[in-house]
Amino acid sequence: MKYPNYTAIDFATDEDFIEWVQHPTAEGDLWWSSYLEEHPWQRAAVNEAREMVLHLSHDLFPTTDTELDEIWEQLTYARQGCHNFDEEAAGETAIPHPEKNKYTFFWAAAAAVLLLVSSYLLFQPLESNITYATAAGERMHLRLPDSSTVVLNGNSRLVVPASWPKYKARVVQLQGQAFFSVTHQHNKQQFLVKTADGLQVEVLGTEFSVSSRGQQKQVILESGKVSLTMKSQGKEAKLEMVPGELVEVTGAKGITKKKVQTELYTAWKSNHLALENRTLQEVAQLLHHSYGYTVSIPDTALRHQRITAYLNDNTPNHILATLAETLDVEIQQQHKHITISYN
Repeated sequence: MKYPNYTAIDFATDEDFIEWVQHPTAEGDLWWSSYLEEHPWQRAAVNEAREMVLHLSHDLFPTTDTELDEIWEQLTYARQGCHNFDEEAAGETAIPHPEKNKYTFFWAAAAAVLLLVSSYLLFQPLESNITYATAAGERMHLRLPDSSTVVLNGNSRLVVPASWPKYKARVVQLQGQAFFSVTHQHNKQQFLVKTADGLQVEVLGTEFSVSSRGQQKQVILESGKVSLTMKSQGKEAKLEMVPGELVEVTGAKGITKKKVQTELYTAWKSNHLALENRTLQEVAQLLHHSYGYTVSIPDTALRHQRITAYLNDNTPNHILATLAETLDVEIQQQHKHITISYN
């Protein structure tokens, strides 16, 4: 399929796309709807291109063949400049010269296309982003333009580029928690996950989980190899991880690295929950970050009570019922506020 990495300009100069916008059919609508479901990051580009084509259809004017040939060359040059490819890549992506007897629309609209492209290049940011966000208790499965996949946990946000560079690192920004399965690129293109508090995970192709909530940052590596850059107690630290390791950064303890059963820490992506020797306070933080609950534990000793359990259902009600039964505690709930105390 030729469309996954198209920009708005690419779509606006594609014959099949223009035909769909100019003469929509039920079959065409179904095809493009399915395409956008599989490539959600292209929605903004498709909408923008559609507006460009619709605008052209109301603003056509005649020109000579010589003028049209010159305009088409300029349009190709403008498109190459937008992609910012080198000479070889630009040559490979030049816009095919349309047949005059096949698409009169192209020739009548070429000058207007050039004007719109020029405006696009002048007034659009060089790089635009797409933001995916989940509400409390929601989970989102994403497929990125490079075929990497992401499971975004509740109360989380992931920002990815609208178009992926060919020769630069693939960079995404995370707030919250996500599990990444990153594809390996033949040109060894890096994949970077960055958080606002200074954590950077650098990979080539691997599976790992990243969590950045409050003062706690956590990376769990399932396979492959990653390099971490992080800030701890005012200093920048760098270290490498191997499969089966967990690295955690907290304000009090600094950086901790240890061997773990990774499935216990990534069970959430399959709607399960694994609690391995976790304090009640840590479970309370999980309920807050993932589901939006405010949890109060008045007794200090109870906050440090530990629990080990594996839940096949990680809904809040099931978590609370497990806590009540396992720790023999009383749980009072009013809407989104929970109080946990001894029986």
